[in-house]
This record gives sequence, C-alpha cells and structure tokens, in this order.
Amino acid sequence: MRTLLLSALLSAAAFAQGPADPVTGEPGAPKAVGVADGGLLDAVAPAPLSAGGAGASGPSPTPQPKKIDPKLFDEALNDYFGNRPKDAAAKLFEYTENVPSTDENYAWAQFFLARSLIELKLNHAGAVYLARIARERTNPAVLPKALEELQKLTDLPHDEVMIDEQVFGALDLGFLPEEVAGYAHYQQGLVDLRVGNERWATTHFSKLPEGSSEASRARYAMLVTRLKTAKKDIPEKMIEEFGELAKDDKLTADARNDSMLAVARLRYELKDFNGALEAYGQVQLPPLDPGRASLYLEEAWTRYQLGQVHAAMGILTTLDAPSFREEFLPDKYLLKALIYRDLCHYLPAKRAAKELTRKYADSLDAIRERYDLTEDTRLLRAASARGSTKRARRFLESLDLEGEQLGRYAGSFGDRMFGYMSGLYDLARAEALRVYNARLRESVRVEADKLLRAAEQVRLMEYEVGLKLYERVKKGAKLVKLIEEEPLGPHQVAFRFVDEYWNDELRSYRFSLKSRCIEETAR
Repeated sequence: MRTLLLSALLSAAAFAQGPADPVTGEPGAPKAVGVADGGLLDAVAPAPLSAGGAGASGPSPTPQPKKIDPKLFDEALNDYFGNRPKDAAAKLFEYTENVPSTDENYAWAQFFLARSLIELKLNHAGAVYLARIARERTNPAVLPKALEELQKLTDLPHDEVMIDEQVFGALDLGFLPEEVAGYAHYQQGLVDLRVGNERWATTHFSKLPEGSSEASRARYAMLVTRLKTAKKDIPEKMIEEFGELAKDDKLTADARNDSMLAVARLRYELKDFNGALEAYGQVQLPPLDPGRASLYLEEAWTRYQLGQVHAAMGILTTLDAPSFREEFLPDKYLLKALIYRDLCHYLPAKRAAKELTRKYADSLDAIRERYDLTEDTRLLRAASARGSTKRARRFLESLDLEGEQLGRYAGSFGDRMFGYMSGLYDLARAEALRVYNARLRESVRVEADKLLRAAEQVRLMEYEVGLKLYERVKKGAKLVKLIEEEPLGPHQVAFRFVDEYWNDELRSYRFSLKSRCIEETAR
C-alpha cells in the first residue's frame, strides 16, 4: 500500500533565492550563520537513543539545544572537502541537532552529513538523512541533489519501503528536474503495478524520456507483469518484445539475460524446442563464470525434448561440478532417471531416482512432519537465493556489515551521535529482519512444493523401472536402433572425463551412453 509522508506545501517565501551554493558557487545555497539562543530541535528527527542502542533500557532524555558557533558549519564543510568525512560527520550531526529546521543551513548540513556517512560506508544512515530532506523539503535547492544521491543508493541493497515507496513513490513530480523526475515516474509506475493498477502505471511510464534506461526498465517490468497475468495462449508479440529487450544496452546484464531466459521459457512452453535452445545459447555469461545452474538445467530439459540425450547428460554432468553442488535442483535427478530409463539402463535409473530422496531426505522429513521449514538448511538457502527474498536478505546483511563498521567510529562520533546511530541501525535491522522473515516463509513454501512434486515423480519413476526390470524378453526381440550423434569435426577434440571441471568447458560436455533397449517382434 502506498505510504504518503509528504509534508505541507512550502510557502512562496521558502523558494526565495539564497546565498552561494557550497558545492557549485551558484545562487541558491546558504552560508554559515548563527542561531538564536534557545533554538528548538528539529521536530521531525527522532529523539536520540542512548549509547547502549537497542539493548539499553530506553532512550535517554533529549538534551536541551545549545548555542552553536556560526563557524561550526564552515569548519564541517572544510573537513568534508578536505577528505575528513569522520570529523565532518560529527560536527554536522551536532549542527543539525541544535538548530531549528527553519535555519537556512539546516538542509545543507543534513545533505553533507549524509554524504559523509556514505563515504564512511554507512549507506543506510546516509539514506535516512537524504530521505528526511525529501520529506521535509525545507530548502528546494537541496532537494534535487538529495534525490540524485538516493537514486545512486538504489543500485545497492537498500530500504525499499523508505526510498522506493515513501520517497520516490510519493513525490510531487511537478517541480522535479527531468533526470530525477524520470526515475520518480518509474518508481511510481512500479508501485502501481504491484497493486494491480496497470492503467496508472502506463500513465507514469508514458512520461519517461524515450531511449532512457528508466524507459527500458519500465518496458521490462510491464512485460513481466503481463506475463504473470497472461492466459495459456502467449502472444508471439510478447516473445518478440522480450527478445528486443535482451539486446537493449540500457538494461543491466542481469535484466538482459532474464529477458532472453523469458524468450527461451516461452518458446519451450509453446513446444518450439529449437527456438528455446537458440535462446538459451544467447544468454551472455561473464568470461570464465561458472554460470547459472538453473540455466543449465533448463537447457538440459530442452535438449532432452529434442532427443539430444547425450548432450543433456553432459549438462547434468556439469551440474555435479563443485560450483553447483549446493544448488537446489531436485529436477536434476528426475531428468537423469528419465534418460537412463529411455535408454533402458534400468539399474542406473533406479539409482538416480533414489539419489533425490537420499540427498533431500532431511528436507522431505521436515515437510512431512510439519516442522518449521525456515530451519531447514537446503530450503532456506534455496528460498533466499532469488526474487524479493534475496533483496531482503542482502539488505539485512548490509545492515549487519554497516553496524560493525559503525563500531569503529564510537570514539570519533561522541556518545550522543554514536548512541543515535546505534539506535537507528538497531531499529532498521529489526524491521529488515521482520520483512525478510515474512518473505522467507512464502518462498520456503514454494521451494517445498517444488521438492514434493519432484519426489512424487521420482517415486512413480522407481515403480515403472521396477516393472521393467522383471519383464521377460520375448523370443525374436532385437535391439532398437542406436541414437547416433554427429561425429567430431577436424577442429574438435575429445578427452575422457576424469572428474575435472573447467569453467570454459561447462556447457560443452557430452556423455557417451549406448542404448540397451530391445524391440519385440514376436507375435
């Protein structure tokens, strides 16, 4: 649900031009000034917590504001531009905590405090101050710069609710510069898509500059949403649009690969296996990268459908490499059992089928006994490896790292600032953990269903193979014609596999396996 945290509109006087900008020297920025005795603290900022953080008995009483030397802001700027962000952060924090929000340097102090914290690798703390600037809007000259910094932080693990929804998703777009307004339109369109309002999302996306990266990302988001709600008949136009996005340089490499994977999966669903195999081959992996295990498994299924069983077994051999041994791929054992069964290698087929139930025995027992599935190591790893759950996990991990980083500045920040920052990270981590656990519970159920389906199919496979083992060979039976593979060309070399994996060869392994099937000709 969209959260609206916009403050009241500024009066006309608030948009009056100020003194020189401390960054560019252009009109509109403040210079250091003093504050009257007894100035009030910013009413929007939370009260500082005690130095003990969340483990303390409670927040300490808010100290009375003190008179600030007019030179403090100038000194802090000198520290910042002198590559001393640690000293600048402490002075800017003291300044922001002891001047009212109506002070003309207040927003600039928040901005440079955020920049200092980000340079100290305290990204979340910096994002909090940048988001506060966006909500309060006490100085319109600072707002675009704060939004630009927030946009950069969205490329890293970040608080999606605070930045994407409460800031960009709730901005008044009429006064923003074009480069920031485009990203805000994109984020507000995403919020509309999440709540199922495609018409409003289209309105936002239509205002994006043609050829911009946001426009490309918006097309990708729209296609994914339509694909989720599509019926059985997938239009050819949708596949073509995914193919065009896969060649769009404005998208990230992961988004381009996901677009091409969508093409391959849609071709597979339409039983265009040759088209699917061609699309899988166009997924661009970094040099010497082991690749995606799910990509290899999908390609193996496609080759199996095309009758290329030796190539499919070669890919399954690839998935036994150390890089993929911890991947959650129950379908791998099912496909291996199917190939062995089709070639009448019944004992290896039974062993492949039993391998699934043996490897995932603990997980299957946990599912049947209704245990807490989030405590199962394999299901937990699989559920945390994709989608929104992965983003929530990465943000939680980043908060842990930044919390450790914060401890290095306990002496430099002083008790009051360190206590406030500790409380800020404790509260953020508690909320991030809640969000992660909520997403994890749903993701774990999805992975558990996947495992149960594979286990059920494997049990049917074992039963079928067991029947084949006891069938009698009738008189006059003959061997079925062997599946022939194309011979190696003059520029190809084959080596016997000796359990040695090389990243540049993972997609090229072939498995030699002769058919043992017989054809009954006796009447």
